[in-house]
Amino acid sequence: MDIKAAAVDLLTGIWRMIPAEYKSRYRMSIWQQFEDRVRSAAYTNSLGKFVNSLCSSLQAAPGANAEERVKLEAILNSGHDRELLKLLREQTTLIVLMVRVANQERRDAFLASMEEQDDENLGV
Repeated sequence: MDIKAAAVDLLTGIWRMIPAEYKSRYRMSIWQQFEDRVRSAAYTNSLGKFVNSLCSSLQAAPGANAEERVKLEAILNSGHDRELLKLLREQTTLIVLMVRVANQERRDAFLASMEEQDDENLGV
């Protein structure tokens, strides 16, 4: 298991389920808040406790869809709690940056597909 990729997938699944109102309310500091709360929540010995603590503090429910929930469940049941939590404590900034990049790529792809649809609808 690629521990870094698993950490990014885990945090992405949580990030995507933070309510839009919450993100909007704290839009100037949301990424710093996310990073700080990830680091703080990672000081536990259980990945389940980490997820529960992080989700509670961000008003999030992990997993935006069934596919993501399956992926998150696999990470939570992987038996790599110690390695993941250590990585999340020691390399929080890097992992959160990777989540931000993945989030921006997903947003860009969505916007590009919307532009394509608009062009098709206009007959361009």
